[in-house]
Amino acid sequence: MSVTTEHRTFEKIYAEVQQFYARHIHLMDEGRAEEAAMTFTEDASLVSPPKITEPVRGRDELAVGLRKAADELDAEGIRYRRCHTMMTVEPQPDGGLFVRAYVQVVRTPRGGEAKLHAMCVCEDVLVREKGELRVRRRVVTRDDCL
Repeated sequence: MSVTTEHRTFEKIYAEVQQFYARHIHLMDEGRAEEAAMTFTEDASLVSPPKITEPVRGRDELAVGLRKAADELDAEGIRYRRCHTMMTVEPQPDGGLFVRAYVQVVRTPRGGEAKLHAMCVCEDVLVREKGELRVRRRVVTRDDCL
């Protein structure tokens, strides 16, 4: 079922997507890698050049990568905060959602000053599994890598 942006239901979908990202990003920022991985589908894929040029495929592989990244940041004494600044949500005919968001990544060393680390565009395909939104496909493009 396709929902236009004029439809009252769209407001509920948009709010649900915002809530999904608030939780999803919080889990990643807190280093809760295994829980963050559960916000992806089992067959999810992620590409984020230049670091990740070949797709990371599957929830298990994503969990390993998220854990490694969280452990490296923790060892360096670095905290990331990711912030969606603007987002479009396009309901798809198959019931999925195409989401395009601008994301700022702020990097703060323990006891240091927060600095903008990256500005990105994140394009996700979200699907519903057991009533919950999950990321099926993610492509992240950093502005400094264009």
